[in-house]
Amino acid sequence: MHRKASATEIARIDKGSVKCVLSLGDLFAIGYGDLGSSIYYALGITALFALGATPIALALAGFVFICTALSYAELSAMYPESGGSASFARHAFNDIASFIAGWGLLLDYIVTIAISAFAISPYLAIFFDPLKNSNIQISFTVGVIAVLFVVNLFGVRRSTRISFGLMVLALLTQIVIIIMGVVLLLDLPLILHHFKIGVPGVDWSPSWPDFMRGVAMAMVAFTGIESIAQLGSESRQPKKDIPRAIFLNIVALIALYLGIAIVALSALTPQELGHRFADDPIAGIVQAFPIGGAFFGTWIGLLAPVLLLVAANAGMLGSARLANYMGNYYQLPQFFSTIHSRFHTPVFSMAFFAVLACILVVASRGHLTNLADLYNFGAMVAFFSTNMSLLVLRIKKPHEARPFRIPFHIRFRGADLPISAIIGAIATLGVWILIVVTKPHGRYLGLAWMIFGVTVFLLYRHKKKLSTGGRLAVHKVHVEKLVQHKVKQILVPIQSIVEQNIIYAACEVARTHHAGITLLHIIEVPIALPLESEMPERQLGASDVLRYAEAIVRENDIAVEHLVLRGRAFSEVLTAVLKDKKWELVVLPGSRWDRATHHALSALLEQKLFRAWIHY
Repeated sequence: MHRKASATEIARIDKGSVKCVLSLGDLFAIGYGDLGSSIYYALGITALFALGATPIALALAGFVFICTALSYAELSAMYPESGGSASFARHAFNDIASFIAGWGLLLDYIVTIAISAFAISPYLAIFFDPLKNSNIQISFTVGVIAVLFVVNLFGVRRSTRISFGLMVLALLTQIVIIIMGVVLLLDLPLILHHFKIGVPGVDWSPSWPDFMRGVAMAMVAFTGIESIAQLGSESRQPKKDIPRAIFLNIVALIALYLGIAIVALSALTPQELGHRFADDPIAGIVQAFPIGGAFFGTWIGLLAPVLLLVAANAGMLGSARLANYMGNYYQLPQFFSTIHSRFHTPVFSMAFFAVLACILVVASRGHLTNLADLYNFGAMVAFFSTNMSLLVLRIKKPHEARPFRIPFHIRFRGADLPISAIIGAIATLGVWILIVVTKPHGRYLGLAWMIFGVTVFLLYRHKKKLSTGGRLAVHKVHVEKLVQHKVKQILVPIQSIVEQNIIYAACEVARTHHAGITLLHIIEVPIALPLESEMPERQLGASDVLRYAEAIVRENDIAVEHLVLRGRAFSEVLTAVLKDKKWELVVLPGSRWDRATHHALSALLEQKLFRAWIHY
């Protein structure tokens, strides 16, 4: 039968799926825990460029977020999988488009780890002033990431109850800040006056290029929407609850972010917000309160680090979850899905992403904007991919079931294309181009990341003889009682140095299982002689063969013992040995594989005296 050069269909063992335990409240809490933490650093870096027009920049970024979030709502309900934008692109396009979306999203997760951990120390500086020093801040951030890796290595997972509790605290705190800011500080005429863009000769009005950079920075505040889409496979009712959770986050985020931005510009000048409090804008707001400033300063100094730590942890878990999804579809090498034998956690992927996050923190040289540029680069790749996937699927699969369908569309070639997805695709592509053109850190590091990833993808698919341009279909096969037996001791009957190939085969298995090897040499005594007869030549030959085999085994650093037995026939002695002691595996030379040996071993295997044999 003719075999294709590059396979497009493969079979994999179905190892089960995660439990569907998350409710609507859990999804909203987890999503807001990731999205809501962004305001603790995004507000300052937005004000650095947008100055007095910061609320407008946040509103424009929020509008793009709404358009993109609607695309996530429709697609997540259609495909409640753990891949997010990578999953959507795989259904709409092909595997390489899926990889590009997933690889960009992995960059986003890595920067989430870095930027969230990096933003912790400015808030803790209220208790320990040296944390304001950039070198100490970098060292502290690397330490935080290392601690997160160790904690997750041992299998500690974020509890939904904790997420829900932190979400409630964050919401209440932000609402209280807005109410107090409105009552105590609000100067609406001044804020509206500062909304003007391109006013010459004043320090509160940004130029139009700077304002557009501010809009790009404001997108950082809304880049956690993937955290909800990633949980589709773990939701009880994904087709209903995921769109609802996204809508709740849209309302909460837009209202609270704009409210806090207006309060911030009532409490601080645009220059103070974008420079002095660029790394800890919420701390700057509460310090300006004429009443309760000290209390709120302490409270924010405690709450913000906890929320940012949870967000950093979400980035680490999200990257491992996404890498596992991409590994299942052979977009990443399988070792990214390697599970620690003792702790049952994806140790390699978490270590890989944690190390990269630390490298990014050091490379940022203490500048939050450098991390934000890279953050937006990866996020815009994922966002653009999601919006385009929705548009393509509306054309290619117009009749596929859509539990949630975006309203307000235009007709194009018989398909209903949502206006929001068109706006989202154009806007996210525009922000990505703006980053590439104007942000050196985002441009060089981001493009290098994408080129490296695509190269690895193509080489890996080529090595595995899998299609690179199509869509790989993975058929999961259910195997009853899938148990991987541990091999502790391997029996290797060796009669001649010519049979050395079985020694190497046994060593390969022994290294995999950390097993020992027992070398067996059988001296066949002719029936005309007593079994105890002196046979010096054969005994000397047995010693030579065993020493030769032992040298090979010890060279592979494997524990070895040897055994010399006598008998009338090879198969009879081997059968007696296997009856006397339980061996997990027997490696036999092909030259000794005859009907009698096969019959004897088959009978013993049925009695479960040993597990398997290999013959060469």
